[in-house]
Amino acid sequence: MGTPEGAYTPDERRLPSRPEIGFNSRMSNEQKTPPRVGFVGLGLMGYPMARNVARAGFPLTVYNRTRSKAEALAGEVSCVVADTPAAAAKSSDIVITMVSDVPDVEAVYLAPGTGIIHGVWGGMVCVDMGTVGVACVRNVAEKLAPHSIGFVDAPVSGGSWGAESGTLSIMAGGAKADFDRVYPVFETMGKKIVHCGESVGDGQKVKLVNQINIALSVEAVAEGLLFAVKTGANIPATLDAVGAGAAASWSWNNLGARMAGGDYAPGFKIEHLIKDLRLALQAADAVNLSLPGVRMVLGHYEKLCEARPDAGGLGTQALIEALK
Repeated sequence: MGTPEGAYTPDERRLPSRPEIGFNSRMSNEQKTPPRVGFVGLGLMGYPMARNVARAGFPLTVYNRTRSKAEALAGEVSCVVADTPAAAAKSSDIVITMVSDVPDVEAVYLAPGTGIIHGVWGGMVCVDMGTVGVACVRNVAEKLAPHSIGFVDAPVSGGSWGAESGTLSIMAGGAKADFDRVYPVFETMGKKIVHCGESVGDGQKVKLVNQINIALSVEAVAEGLLFAVKTGANIPATLDAVGAGAAASWSWNNLGARMAGGDYAPGFKIEHLIKDLRLALQAADAVNLSLPGVRMVLGHYEKLCEARPDAGGLGTQALIEALK
């Protein structure tokens, strides 16, 4: 069966090994000068992502609310520290934002005087790489559109480990021309880069599918390991055998041993997954979809946060504590 009329085929590209990636990897002969990149938000994910952009040779300007983080990055790689998001935008061809929640995205783009919207110029492209839902990114894109600014939403998966190694999965939504312009920068941060559709927000939809799967898989790992402990199974043998069988998953192979060892250092924080699951449930409610499994897992995380004030900053693998 062919592709239905009006549907799109996701544009997927597998990239070369990391040493081959640089700003010339997908540029035409007319694009030998690398675009100037602004990067706003240097948290657990943004810091290593921005570092990879700079290491690939892109001229980089950074902004972070806590200036010391930006100055620390400037001590590692060549970059300019801006005083405001608007200042970062003024000296950039592409601006990337990586902040944690809807109010933060709206602030860095739209804040009076200091927001990115006050530093943009016609023809540049803005990219938000957080998980903030369709409504948020479309609102920002609409505000930027009168200034002739392209916009791509490009949430990522892979946690801080993927951000460090430049092996994130990037799910992008927006006009193909804007996606293509940003693609060489995406190469420095991701291993799998997928154009999910022509509309801003298409990347957010796919990312919420990812988060639904992550939540349920972490729950499965936690329940399986608790069963193994309570029944007296050999835990190292369990991790090894299950990790090579049909039940193997990213969560089992990357979080299972951490769960078993009580290592809850965050690759992805509970507070951020809670935010994402609430976004997924809001979107599901709008189309009359119940998602009972997501509601259950969200309830477990909320229970843990009620019991432990520090739980929001722990890694998602700490879910096992809510089930003990």
